[in-house]
Amino acid sequence: MDKIILFHMNQLGDLLFSLPVLKAAKQELTSQIYSVIKPGLAPLLIFSGLVDGVVPKDKNSISIIRKGNFSKAVLFSESPSSLISAFLSGIKERIGFDTASLSFLLTKKAQRTGVPSLFNNRSLGLAAGLQTIQHDYTDILNIPKENLNNVQKWFEYNHCDVSNTIAISVGASNKRQDKCLEESKWIEVVNILSCEGFSCVLSGAKWEREILNKIARKCRTTPKLFIAENSILDSAAFLKKCSLFVGIDSGAMHLAAAVGTKCIGVFGYTDSMQIGPMPLEKHVIIKKGNISQIMPEDIVAKVMCKLT
Repeated sequence: MDKIILFHMNQLGDLLFSLPVLKAAKQELTSQIYSVIKPGLAPLLIFSGLVDGVVPKDKNSISIIRKGNFSKAVLFSESPSSLISAFLSGIKERIGFDTASLSFLLTKKAQRTGVPSLFNNRSLGLAAGLQTIQHDYTDILNIPKENLNNVQKWFEYNHCDVSNTIAISVGASNKRQDKCLEESKWIEVVNILSCEGFSCVLSGAKWEREILNKIARKCRTTPKLFIAENSILDSAAFLKKCSLFVGIDSGAMHLAAAVGTKCIGVFGYTDSMQIGPMPLEKHVIIKKGNISQIMPEDIVAKVMCKLT
């Protein structure tokens, strides 16, 4: 059977931007579909039935790809290592973006405008011959019942009503700290919303535990913390259960939107029209040229409008 392989980017949001292309490939093609992906993100694709297999993105990737006998590569990633791996593996058809530094290694190119986005990935999918690519990433992921049950138990143990729980996500990777809002403002947001009767839960990855604990300790009413200890699927299940997501431009925001939770996205310099939670009309964007100009009352006002 014919086999194709997709090279994904490393960040959660960028992976979610590729879901519509994966869904279309699964529906339209008879080929087996494989993804080169960071191991921690792979469960999102595997348990959603979008791929037949994954290649962990590590130092052994190229040797595995060489043995795979793939006929086509679709490269969301523009990294030199991805393009070189596809080329040296003898994959005859290599489709990627014209903005890649080693784009001369591609056999077919799609135009990219601006930053990685759903729009750009859709153009890549069309260049790869796919036809029915949806415009957003909703209703694609499948969260296993086991993860949903585990999260439900967490809500019950912590006496949180899912209909009244707001997931608050404050963190970004070390390289993107300029997207973050000051801790003091998040503390004020939690204080006000808690007084209004909402259950605020600070959510994040394991590496964010220290900062989340620091914020929680400074709040008048200590919010609960949800840390995904075992799998990205736990994060997806938790966000799906919440009534609202409030947070900065991040992978967590896109994951919440992808599982159907309404989002209030806090944006500074990044382009919310291009990389806001999708579909944009379902969500709320708070944006100022400098994120430091956004005040707690700006966020609280949008929450109150959305949930009351």
